[in-house]
Amino acid sequence: MPTPDVVAMDGLSMIGTVGFFVPAALLVAIVVGAVVRDRRLSAREAAEEATREAMAREALPERDSPTRPRAD
Repeated sequence: MPTPDVVAMDGLSMIGTVGFFVPAALLVAIVVGAVVRDRRLSAREAAEEATREAMAREALPERDSPTRPRAD
């Protein structure tokens, strides 16, 4: 009966692989999170600005001096 081939792996290669890919994945996650947060903040600021502009556009014009109704 033939003996099965056994692949031996040293632990240092696994530690090196994990030591490279885990920090790389964390860095990518942090950058993606920062970009998403920035886009949300930008969208919120743009919505607030649009709301302010719409409120100013729809507001009644203010008069310098109030006029009394005429008693004709």
